[in-house]
Amino acid sequence: MGGLGYTLSSWAGGKVWAFGQDGNVRVAVHGDLAANNGDALLAAAVGGQGVITQPDFIVSDAVKRGELVVLELDQPTYALGGIFAVYPPDRRPPTADRRPPAKVRVMIDYLAERFASSSFAWQPR
Repeated sequence: MGGLGYTLSSWAGGKVWAFGQDGNVRVAVHGDLAANNGDALLAAAVGGQGVITQPDFIVSDAVKRGELVVLELDQPTYALGGIFAVYPPDRRPPTADRRPPAKVRVMIDYLAERFASSSFAWQPR
């Protein structure tokens, strides 16, 4: 069974997976499917087409339902550096504090709270 590659990966376009504290352990991925969408890779993995490495917010429900099993690794997964909320500059005249509009700030605060801690704790088998 091959690995299913994520093509938007900064590591060789999905053909290499990075592990270890600094991402210095690299493993070549040989699989029949590559996609630029984590949900598409999730569906393929649930369908038995291969192994994936994806963030817990994509795979946690499938793991909880028993559709996927978390593999125990000899190296930790490599953290990609977080999620960034970006928005266009305010089109209104600049203010002294350069704050985003209130609705943008509310959305950023919601995302920061939602992703601050995972609601799913990995239980390798």
